[in-house]
Amino acid sequence: MKLIILIAFLALLNLAKSQNCNNDCSRIGINFLCGKTVRNGREIRCTYRNPCEMHLHACQKREEWRKDTTGRCTRDSEECRR
Repeated sequence: MKLIILIAFLALLNLAKSQNCNNDCSRIGINFLCGKTVRNGREIRCTYRNPCEMHLHACQKREEWRKDTTGRCTRDSEECRR
């Protein structure tokens, strides 16, 4: 019984954690980075103002984004404008 309660608690904790996609990244400042992800087998690169903005976007899209390079991307993917 304790195991079931523990599993339910951890599931609720993960759910609450995954739905917190409302961070305010505007106060962090500008520190451009090029982030990337793979969507439908295609690499997508987008420029973000700071790491917070990239993590916020990843949370909202429920995707895994990683820093590719410091500074702006050489070329942003078409999907970045959506």
